[in-house]
Amino acid sequence: MRCVRFPFLISLCLLMGSACSPQGVEVVSETDEKQYQLGQDYKSQGRMEEALEAFQRVIDVRRVAPESHLEVGYIFLRTLKDPVRAIYHFDRYLQHKPQSEQATQVRQLIETAQKEFARQLPAQPYDGELDRIDMMDLVKKLKEENESLKRDLISATARVEQLEKVLGQARRATQGQTGTGSANVPNLVQPQVQRPSSPEGQSRQTEAPRPSDAPRTYTVQSGDTLSAISRRMYGTPSRWIDIYQANRDRLSSESALRVGQEIRIP
Repeated sequence: MRCVRFPFLISLCLLMGSACSPQGVEVVSETDEKQYQLGQDYKSQGRMEEALEAFQRVIDVRRVAPESHLEVGYIFLRTLKDPVRAIYHFDRYLQHKPQSEQATQVRQLIETAQKEFARQLPAQPYDGELDRIDMMDLVKKLKEENESLKRDLISATARVEQLEKVLGQARRATQGQTGTGSANVPNLVQPQVQRPSSPEGQSRQTEAPRPSDAPRTYTVQSGDTLSAISRRMYGTPSRWIDIYQANRDRLSSESALRVGQEIRIP
């Protein structure tokens, strides 16, 4: 009896000792785990769902299981088309093995999973572009464009405020000229202005008009701007906004003047 029991006790002690060391360090490596090897067998047979369950059991019982995380990530990405879960397991692999030989490949797999996730979005908004642009780069680009639009909006708002200020000054100047009478209107030296043709074929008049008798129309000449026309007609460039408002049906913008175009002078 002693000869029978003694080998049995030795075998029992060896079996118990193989599970863990006295310090709690796992003796059996992850790839030697029965469930890990079973998962590899299922994988080679194309039984991916059963392989997934086997690898996940390894993850459940081991505190550190990078190889099983990597296999699970592959299955989620390639077979189950679930890029979000694939990214999670690839990240867990990199947490445990950031300097491994496969780390670079795993990072590329994360990028592939990100692109696959974007392709699954409604209406495939980035289809085609993702073959050339990384998703994070795209987000960065959109943020930069958003900041640029914000700056443009601030600039446009300042421009509108400036125009409103000029318009207010022009209105006050017009009201002042109307209230003080023609005696206080200064003489203005005006360049040659083209007046409307008369039936007899008269063309340009060389007389410099005063603001009160400015012609009702003006033919745009080369190099003209609304400010320059305002200076010619009124002696000040600030009334360009009045000319622009009087010709909104003819001018799409303040700089849309064409040589030979006839505009109204209010």
